[in-house]
Amino acid sequence: MLRSNARSVQKLEPRIFETAMNKHRPPQDKVRSIEFENLQFAYPHRPDTRVLKGIFLRIEKGQFVAFVGASGCGKSTMIAMLERFYDPVRVQQEPTLYAGTVRENISFGDPELEKPCTDEAIEEACRAANAWDFVLSLPEGLSTQCGNNGSQFSGGQRQRLAIARALIRKPNLLLLDEATSALDTQSEKIVQDALKRASEDSERITIAVTHRLSTVRDADLICVFYGGRIIETGTHTELLSGQGKMYRAMCKAQGLT
Repeated sequence: MLRSNARSVQKLEPRIFETAMNKHRPPQDKVRSIEFENLQFAYPHRPDTRVLKGIFLRIEKGQFVAFVGASGCGKSTMIAMLERFYDPVRVQQEPTLYAGTVRENISFGDPELEKPCTDEAIEEACRAANAWDFVLSLPEGLSTQCGNNGSQFSGGQRQRLAIARALIRKPNLLLLDEATSALDTQSEKIVQDALKRASEDSERITIAVTHRLSTVRDADLICVFYGGRIIETGTHTELLSGQGKMYRAMCKAQGLT
């Protein structure tokens, strides 16, 4: 069975190929900025249907940028493009926790898995994810068992642990796809505070896709998507003050005006 699986994997072909232009340009250790210049994209199974129809956008280091808009407008596709991982038919938006302790689940985010994470590093990540007080309240702290897919915890608690797992590697680029979509109002506020803390690192670019505009009202830049294009950009205040007709309508529908 293992040999059969191995042969199947060997037959897979990547959709991103080495070219003369990119072969001498390996990924950089630090993300300085991200720039999209007339970005257009269609998924392989629907090559005649463009999802992104000309995106022009520059994101600077240290910024917290939000992609907002109706379902199907291209927000999550932008995340897939940044990940360079768009083969699956959908992107997982629910946090995943594994059977094991809280300590183990957060440590899975460490790129140097051969070296166990220190409790100090885990505490730092939990504090940045607004999760440390919650972890300390658990019966066995970091040694508490998570259960099957985090069944021991609420949605907001699972989300904060997943954010801590992402932060333990001190990423230069943090991508969040509907991080509060399945949360109640109280849990959303707690996770919103966690995202705000995570985005305060001046060396990190944070990009969030969301339908809940309250989650990203503190973003440095909000990009409103419609029909595969960005039609409005600005801060929450700028868009409400007159620059964002669609954004104002979205805020009004969500009771944010």
